[in-house]
Amino acid sequence: FLAMRTRYLVVTTRFLPVRTRFLPVRTRFLAMRTRFLSVRTRFLAMRTKFLAVRTRFMAVKTTFLVVRTRFLVVRTRFLA
Repeated sequence: FLAMRTRYLVVTTRFLPVRTRFLPVRTRFLAMRTRFLSVRTRFLAMRTKFLAVRTRFMAVKTTFLVVRTRFLVVRTRFLA
């Protein structure tokens, strides 16, 4: 049992530097992921804003078309 425990300790102590070497890599990866998520959030916000503007523009266009159609109807009636 002691031999097994000693071997386990040796293995773990041997792997400790590897683990400590991988920690900054993981931190960097997490930082990159956070940056990517913030960029994605900003992009989604921009897209939502763009869609809202487009919807407003479509509404204005539709109103303009309705008004023009009404005007044409009135003019046709007036000319007839």
